[in-house]
Amino acid sequence: MLVSAFAVTGAIFLILEMDRPFGGVVQVSNEPLARALDQMRQ
Repeated sequence: MLVSAFAVTGAIFLILEMDRPFGGVVQVSNEPLARALDQMRQ
């Protein structure tokens, strides 16, 4: 039961973290997106 509670808590945490990709504990770099936009502008 305790393991299931940790699994659910971890899943909810990840869902909430991925809602804010450029901030929070888990962060995604915006550099690949910026490079792709630069290439599209050329």
